[in-house]
Amino acid sequence: NGHLGPWVRALWDITAESQYLGRSGGHGLGYGLPASLGAALAARDSDTLVVDIQADGDLMYTPSALWTAAHHRLPLLVVMHNNRTYGKDEQHQTEVAALRRRSPDAVPIGIRLESPAIDFAALARAQGVEGIGPVHDPDEVTRVVAEAAKVVRTERRPVLVDVICGQGG
Repeated sequence: NGHLGPWVRALWDITAESQYLGRSGGHGLGYGLPASLGAALAARDSDTLVVDIQADGDLMYTPSALWTAAHHRLPLLVVMHNNRTYGKDEQHQTEVAALRRRSPDAVPIGIRLESPAIDFAALARAQGVEGIGPVHDPDEVTRVVAEAAKVVRTERRPVLVDVICGQGG
């Protein structure tokens, strides 16, 4: 969903507009999961695997969309890019601090999603979506995501995989 950074294009050959949802224009205001629900609804009767690479901060604006996915039994694979921060906000605050010649030490206050860290797999399970993770080991990601994709394809229901990524990455 949303912005296609260089790492996404390095992983997948994205050649058609039907292969991604595009940008919301809101940059971090909860676009990702609801837009992916629409894509999953549109693809519900096809063999298309809809995958939402979901930013953690973005999901926190619309966590009830997980319930909607479960309620409508939408075939959707959600892969959480969990870097435990509201990334766009942290980036903005860092730039403003530098522009105003302020110390960047206070920037992460209220922006980082830690202390406590959010367990997105548990959040998914609480709303009826199968939640897997958190996955900390990069060597496990391929296997875990493949297993989750198999469930989505065969059982035609949503699954969320919580993948812990580098801070701010």
